Amino acid sequence: MIAKKMYALMFTAFMLLTSLTMVSVPVQSQSPPTFYVDQPLGYIPAKPAGVRFWVDILVNASDLTYNGADGIVGYGLLVQVDPTVLKPTRVSTSTAGYFLWEFADWEWLPHPTLLTSINVTTGTVDVTEQIMPTPSGGAATDGVLPAPYLLVSIEFESLTLYQNTTIDLVSALYMDANGTWHTVDTIDGEYQGMEMIPVGADLVGRKAWPEHNHFDRSKSGDPTVPDSHGTPGIQTLYAKVKNTGDLAITVRALWRLMKGGAVEPMIVSNEMVLEPGDIVILQGDARELLPADDGKWIVEAKCEYYNPYSEVWASGATTKTTKFTVIA
Repeated sequence: MIAKKMYALMFTAFMLLTSLTMVSVPVQSQSPPTFYVDQPLGYIPAKPAGVRFWVDILVNASDLTYNGADGIVGYGLLVQVDPTVLKPTRVSTSTAGYFLWEFADWEWLPHPTLLTSINVTTGTVDVTEQIMPTPSGGAATDGVLPAPYLLVSIEFESLTLYQNTTIDLVSALYMDANGTWHTVDTIDGEYQGMEMIPVGADLVGRKAWPEHNHFDRSKSGDPTVPDSHGTPGIQTLYAKVKNTGDLAITVRALWRLMKGGAVEPMIVSNEMVLEPGDIVILQGDARELLPADDGKWIVEAKCEYYNPYSEVWASGATTKTTKFTVIA
C-alpha cells in the first residue's frame, strides 16, 4: 500500500510538471530559487563529434528556510537543446553529492525518487525529483548545504564541433513542504562551437590541359621516346590548383575523358596538402591509347578539397573542358 501511495505521488508530480499551463502558481514575497547551468567560462566549449560530457545544473535557494515549510522537497525541470548539435544520453541525481539527496540524508529522510524522460529527437530532458512522503521541512542553500549546490547533471553526446546551441532550462518549478508548487528563476547555458575558418580550393590560371593537343601514337605513344613532360607513351593530364581558403587542406585533381559518347573512368591525381594561398600543378595519366582510340577526345577537369568540417571531399567551383586528338 505504501509503495502504491509513493508511486501515486510521483506520478501526480510528473503530471503537474508536464502540464504547466494547468498549475496555479502563488505570488511569492521572497526571491525564488535559481536553477542555472554551471559554466565557469561563461559558456561551455564545444567538443568533437562523438565525445560525451556532463553538464551540471546548480541551485541557489538561499532565500528559503533550511528544513522549513518553504523549503524544497521536490522539483521539475525541462532541459532543451538543439538535437542537431547535442544528443542527451543520461541523467545523474538522487545520489550522494546532489542537493535533495544530501538534504534527505542529513535529516534522516527517505532518499528522493527520480523520474526522467529523454527525447533525442527533440533534444529534451524531463527531470522530476521528489522526497516522498512529503516531509515537514524542505531543502535550502543555507548553512548545511552552501550555495550554489549541485542539483542535477545531464550527459550529452556532441554531434558537431562547429555549431552552437542554448542549453535551455524551461518549465522549472519546485514544491515546498506544504505541497505547493512555485516558479523558479533560471539561467540558461551556452554551448559554443568553434569558429569555422573558410576553406576551399579551385582551378586557377591555365586551369587544366593535356600534355599533347595532338597525341601521335607513333611518337607520343612510343614508350621509347621520352616526352618533355609526363610519362613516355602515355597522355598526361595536368591541373593547376590553388588553396583559396584560410586553412591548410588536402587537394586532388580529377579528369573525365569522353569520346563519341563513351565515358572513361575518372582519373584521379595524387593528393597534396596546400597551405592557404599556395598553388600546385597536379597530374594524372590516361590509359594506353590504342588504334581504336584515334579521333577527338573531350576532357573535363576539376579539383576537390577535403572539407575538415563535413569530413567529405568537396568540389571546387570551376570545371575546365579541354580536348585533344589521337592520331596514328
